[in-house]
Amino acid sequence: MAFSSHSSASRPAASPPSPLDPGIGVNFGRPTRRAINHDGSFNVRRRSSSSHVHDLYQELITMAWGPFLLLLLSTLTLVNVLFAGGYLWLGLQHLNGTSELLHIPPFLQAFFFSIQTFTTVGYGNVSPNSIGTGLLASAEAMTGLLMAALATGLLYGRFSRPRAGILFSRTALISRRANGTPNLQFRVANRHRSTLVDLRAQVLLQFTDAAGNRTYQNLTLERDSVYFFPLNWTVVHDITPESPLHNLAAADLASRNAEILILLRGYDDTFAQDVHARNSYRFDELEWNRRYVRAYDIEEDGMVVLDLDRLHETEAISQE
Repeated sequence: MAFSSHSSASRPAASPPSPLDPGIGVNFGRPTRRAINHDGSFNVRRRSSSSHVHDLYQELITMAWGPFLLLLLSTLTLVNVLFAGGYLWLGLQHLNGTSELLHIPPFLQAFFFSIQTFTTVGYGNVSPNSIGTGLLASAEAMTGLLMAALATGLLYGRFSRPRAGILFSRTALISRRANGTPNLQFRVANRHRSTLVDLRAQVLLQFTDAAGNRTYQNLTLERDSVYFFPLNWTVVHDITPESPLHNLAAADLASRNAEILILLRGYDDTFAQDVHARNSYRFDELEWNRRYVRAYDIEEDGMVVLDLDRLHETEAISQE
């Protein structure tokens, strides 16, 4: 028994989804972007007339490593440049040892001394010899200690922050069982070496009309949890007559801007904390009449090897 991804006028209309809001909005009045991005973020931008230090901390903790390291190095460099300018303004004659470094440009002399003071290295070949440079060097040393503590805290926070590390298949599938029952399925795996247990899944179907108004309905899963998660897990929703996807084809889902919203929650043994992951699949990220290829092999010694690169591989279902 095969089924098609093309709509048919003879198909009965699906039961209307529930207007229950899961927390991401219902009535918008104009078209919106997808609700959840593949990185788990929501398409919501916050705007406020005031800034908060806590928000800055959250931004520094969650931003990508590249921009974070660039911002950190840029900030440290700028602070040292400002202090170097202060030493130049006071005059290098108020720093002992600079007269012996005439082969080094004055700004670099001040900049190198600033870095030595900021990091409390203090080689000893250059030192303050006036009250002004002494006060400035003292202020810089204290600033360096404070900024080193802040940077250490941010680095620790970034490394210690628990992450689920769950890898989602690039596309979800409209497949079918051996008895012909169609189903929606997607596949997940743990990309980290940490152990996740008691992993639970919740899946919602979201429809959006031309005005951007959203409606939602729960999708009942074949199983909504697994005790252990060392391999991949294929999450399945059977498209029975009770399913909101029943008798809907690709064109129907496109006309309703369908989006499958996913929340996974589990317990991470490494961090001894609950972790979660979010993702979504839009109507144009569904593959029809396909199934996943097995993503693991058995070695000669009996060891099971999970190939994460094959998590996304699919193959066509026989139409016989």
